[in-house]
Amino acid sequence: MLSPAIHRLTLSAALAVIALGLPGCYNGEKLVEQVRKRAIRTRMDEVSLGSFRVTLPPSAETGDMTELDLEVYGEALRYRTSKLKRELKEKSFLIGDRTLRTLRQIQPEDLLDPDLAEIRQRLLEAINGVLDDQSIEAIGFNEVRLMRH
Repeated sequence: MLSPAIHRLTLSAALAVIALGLPGCYNGEKLVEQVRKRAIRTRMDEVSLGSFRVTLPPSAETGDMTELDLEVYGEALRYRTSKLKRELKEKSFLIGDRTLRTLRQIQPEDLLDPDLAEIRQRLLEAINGVLDDQSIEAIGFNEVRLMRH
């Protein structure tokens, strides 16, 4: 004799197999079009935000200075990139200023994270603060170079 829990599980599995075997009422072309539209709306493109070089204040312990050289890009939804590129060009001086200010506030412990997550987040907030519709979804780096001297 099967326990009630196993009996319910077996019955549920049998009903699922039967339901999957029954032909449904759907329009394949419409489903493909919906998937295509969703893919277009959610596809991301990279937009260059510039190259920056900043010398951080000397370390209190060692007196070493750290120079940070990086190339920054933003990820935005593809359908927004043409408008975003125009706005970035118009506000390039503001974006450059905010980016440099944010980079100059970096603490030595921020550089210990291999993903530089805290720096990315601060840059995202600073740059989107300049933009009209905050269309940058994420910040990335094409090149990061740290030099201590």
